[in-house]
Parts: sequence; C-alpha cells; structure tokens
Amino acid sequence: ERWTNGLYRSTPHRVLNTSGQERYSIPFFLEPSFHAVIECLPTCLQETGGVALFPPTTCGEWLLAKHKGTHAEFASDK
Repeated sequence: ERWTNGLYRSTPHRVLNTSGQERYSIPFFLEPSFHAVIECLPTCLQETGGVALFPPTTCGEWLLAKHKGTHAEFASDK
C-alpha cells in the first residue's frame, strides 16, 4: 500500500471458513530486509499530484510499530 501510494490496498490477514467443511490454510508471508526503505514508487505519485500519502520508513520500523500495536510487552519502553 505504501509502495503504490494507496493504489493497491493491503490485504487483511485472516482466514474465515464459512463452508462448514474442514479447510487448510497455508499462509505465505514475504517481506523486504529489515533495513530496506519503504517509500512510494515514483510511478505511483501521479494520482495524488506528486504527493506521497505515507512518509518513508524502513521495513524494520514498520514491523516494530505493528508489533507494538498488537503485543503488550512491546508497548512499554524499558
């Protein structure tokens, strides 16, 4: 979503089985290296007049922020 400036939305990661039958789910996650800079691709800036909707970050900063939002032990600074 950050790379495309919101053109492509991130997919929610959940599995809902509404079939009433057993089902297998095999997740596959891929992420850049921890220090990779994540910023809008230049070709995706045209829709917003050259303005990025998200500030640049690194994959590591983004992952740590997500963990802080979902894991109590990450939320407090020690």
